[in-house]
Amino acid sequence: MGRIIEDSFYRYCLEQNAAREVDRPFCRHDFQHMLDVARISYILMVEGNQLSEFICQNRLGNHQAAKEVVYAAGLLHDIARWQQYDTGEDHALAGARLARPVLERAGFLPHEIEVITRAIAAHRRGEPRGGLLGRLLCRADDLARPCALCAARGQCYKADSMDALRETLVY
Repeated sequence: MGRIIEDSFYRYCLEQNAAREVDRPFCRHDFQHMLDVARISYILMVEGNQLSEFICQNRLGNHQAAKEVVYAAGLLHDIARWQQYDTGEDHALAGARLARPVLERAGFLPHEIEVITRAIAAHRRGEPRGGLLGRLLCRADDLARPCALCAARGQCYKADSMDALRETLVY
């Protein structure tokens, strides 16, 4: 994960997101959000007893490799948000494209890169093409939003659906 965090292009994307969201009253697509999504995705996978299945289905070898794949997807899932602001291109699809060279530089194997980029491309709606990881990223992306504490809550179109999602959780 350190290689992703230290990657100059990854940092550039974070800076671009921040520049486009400087006046955004809603949730930001910053490093903290991406780290929260990574952590929540992994927790959901472990608590759902899906880690072994994920390892087998994606030929990941062991739990550590699986954890790195999940965290990489979380850390990279919103790197192209700035492009969506600039061009209107879906940030999930653009993010999958932009994540590939970052993942290659970080040393991920080709089949791991495919798992990660498919999940990133599908994370907005948890589409089946994104597999288990894409569905978990989608759910974690919603769960990572601090809606209850948000000053812009009354203006947010997602606030009610986030409340309903949180009500379904068992702690």
